[in-house]
Amino acid sequence: MKNILFLCTEGFDTPGPSNHLISALIEDMLVSGFKITLIQSRRKRINDDLPDTLKNKENLNVKIVDRKIIAKDLFVRRYLEEVVYAIRCFRIWRKMKDIDAVFVQSCPTVVVPIILLRLFMKKPILYSIQDMWPGSAVNSGVLSNRFIAKVFYMIQKIAYRNSDVLTVISEDMKKKVIEQNVPEEKIYTIVNWFDDRTVHEVLWEENRFVKKYNLLRDKFYVQYAGTMGYVFDYKMVINVAELLKDYKDIEFQMIGQGSQKDIFIKEKEKRGLNNIVFYPLEPQNMVSDVYSACSVCLIPLKKGIIGNSVPSKAALLMACNRVIVNSVDEDSEYYKMFNENKIGVSVTNDDPKAVAEAILDLYHNKEKRKCLARNGYEFGKQYYARSVNTKKFIEIFEAITNKERKA
Repeated sequence: MKNILFLCTEGFDTPGPSNHLISALIEDMLVSGFKITLIQSRRKRINDDLPDTLKNKENLNVKIVDRKIIAKDLFVRRYLEEVVYAIRCFRIWRKMKDIDAVFVQSCPTVVVPIILLRLFMKKPILYSIQDMWPGSAVNSGVLSNRFIAKVFYMIQKIAYRNSDVLTVISEDMKKKVIEQNVPEEKIYTIVNWFDDRTVHEVLWEENRFVKKYNLLRDKFYVQYAGTMGYVFDYKMVINVAELLKDYKDIEFQMIGQGSQKDIFIKEKEKRGLNNIVFYPLEPQNMVSDVYSACSVCLIPLKKGIIGNSVPSKAALLMACNRVIVNSVDEDSEYYKMFNENKIGVSVTNDDPKAVAEAILDLYHNKEKRKCLARNGYEFGKQYYARSVNTKKFIEIFEAITNKERKA
């Protein structure tokens, strides 16, 4: 039985956009006959250390490393703490003798565990890239110092070079990695999936989110549910909401937390926009209810972000039979995918008026909304389903571990 070491940046106790992906991947690999050793952190203690789907699983060994909570604006302290976390993980896995390959989750300090693994474990390394560092920080304006950015780009190249396999979550991201002189044959595109066993459309009459907040059925809800961080373009939402403020039955649902939420709320209040309503983050088991409660979903990303990161909520919305309006770079593959396949609407992210017009078009045209949602649902089943994409990871691990044993 092949034993795969999972080195995760965060633990399941802390809500995150990748938690459902990691839990599904581990579960499906266990079913496929792998043994999994998971090293993860414990930070916020909001959830259990393991989701119910992984509790008491045979051939799953879990190690927990307790960590401190450090504010996101304390960049240097956060970076150093992540380095310390990588070293503490090293002290755990250094004693392991039966590992066949390693899954490494992306983070700004990923080069540290990868170098340690290359020097001391010498087993195949799969580096799963969810967010391009420092590209996403540079394009979102978080990292403006060119010299420091250049240093981090150089460090990332070391991580790429010392990984045996790189997985990315979009073709746009694959292009970005190739630009860093990484051989194309080393890169695999595996999109962030939705769980086709559990994520589905929830009827209005049965929707727990609708009932919790007494939502009105005759309103048109434009929703964003997720992290309101630096890549999220809250200014686009403000500008679009202002353009549509005369439509009293259009309401913008903003669901979740993030570093930009407070300034977002202040700007909304400054402009007197009563058509934007904020809701707290909902637990993972409410995903289907939350996304099914909207009329359309708006995904507004800052310019330059889409090649460095991809909104994982897109697949979930397809599964819930909802139309997506993207505000993204028009030269990206992601932008083209929605318009060319008629699975949603992509609009350039420097034109609030065009975004508002796209929303109004769907507001006035219910049949078009249904058609795009249905197309998205079928497209999602074919390309974004869990059953399709976890299998790709399993095949890669089978290949690299078989190659290692033959060597």
